[in-house]
Amino acid sequence: MKIAIVGGGPAGLFFARLVRRHDPSIEIDIFEQNPENATYGFGVTLAGPARDRLRQADAEVHDRLAERMVFNHVQGISIDDERILVRYAHSGGAIERLQLLEVLETLCRDVGLHVSHENRIGSEADLAAYDLVVGSDGANSIVREFWDPYFGTKSRVLGNRFAWYGVDKALTPNALAFRHAEGGVFVAHYYAYTENKSTFVAECDARTWEDAGLDQMSDAERKALMERIFETELEGEELRENKSVWRQFNATTVDDWSHDRAVLIGDALRVAHYSIGSGTRLAMDDALALFEAFVDQKQDIPATLAAYVDTRRKTRDLFTSATVKSFEWYEDMRAHMQSGLDDFVHGFLTRTGRVDDDRLKSYAPDFYERYVAQRPARRYVEAG
Repeated sequence: MKIAIVGGGPAGLFFARLVRRHDPSIEIDIFEQNPENATYGFGVTLAGPARDRLRQADAEVHDRLAERMVFNHVQGISIDDERILVRYAHSGGAIERLQLLEVLETLCRDVGLHVSHENRIGSEADLAAYDLVVGSDGANSIVREFWDPYFGTKSRVLGNRFAWYGVDKALTPNALAFRHAEGGVFVAHYYAYTENKSTFVAECDARTWEDAGLDQMSDAERKALMERIFETELEGEELRENKSVWRQFNATTVDDWSHDRAVLIGDALRVAHYSIGSGTRLAMDDALALFEAFVDQKQDIPATLAAYVDTRRKTRDLFTSATVKSFEWYEDMRAHMQSGLDDFVHGFLTRTGRVDDDRLKSYAPDFYERYVAQRPARRYVEAG
């Protein structure tokens, strides 16, 4: 049995380690186009339920990652200078993406696996010798591209523009800062992922992109503008760049998850929108589901791929639906920002349809009590 894993990200590395621990006789090659110790992006998040599944599957991976994570259960949500602190019942966790990859690659080496860095697969012929090809190579997957007609790739380019930055300071609490500025609307999503670093995603809607003149600016000028607009949130810090290009999000999905002996996981399968914050979690859960199918089906590849789709698709479909509702909410954030802050926060927390008022009561109990307590006052204002 020979397995090719194309893409040395979290999902590919996790799947490789699980398989090697299960059956050391299987030959596994991991191909990664980027140099070792290079990554694009800053921090990533792993929610509590995902960490629980990770612990059950591989306690050593869980514990090594947890040692390097920072945890929080509070999020600030603001419109201009008015803010509500939302305290969640369960803590979220974040880790530097580079540390995540270093931990997983080290643990892969511990079980005899080697990542072939700066090795880009150039054609289908490069993969001909393998019994299973796992496409874990992200949003611009070459595996998906090779067999695109069979996967049935679909893309939707969104109107909003965004860029990922970093900040050399732990900005706390984690927050979403919506702001009217330059005649338009902007939002900063930010969270700490180490004791002294944060991820900072800046976004504006399509109308603001032109009305505020961002379409005529260089990326350096856009960065300077974000530092001015979000000066309060940045606490005097500058934004740090790492391929921080302003772009539109390409919401890519596929109709079929596998073709012949090739299968997709993570962002190669369905690109997770940053407003959901579940890309790493979904990718590693995909890897776990594929591994479990591989074991259950006794390494029969066609049966493995069928079982993987059968067991995982319902969950992925639910997240895809939630993702669409989430990014559509952001596409219309200008209208939502006309609401009072309590209604705005309630709309934000329930935007995906996965959290109704009953779940909100346990998910964010303090905010739920505040929202319900002020409901009569809001009705009075609306009636007046």
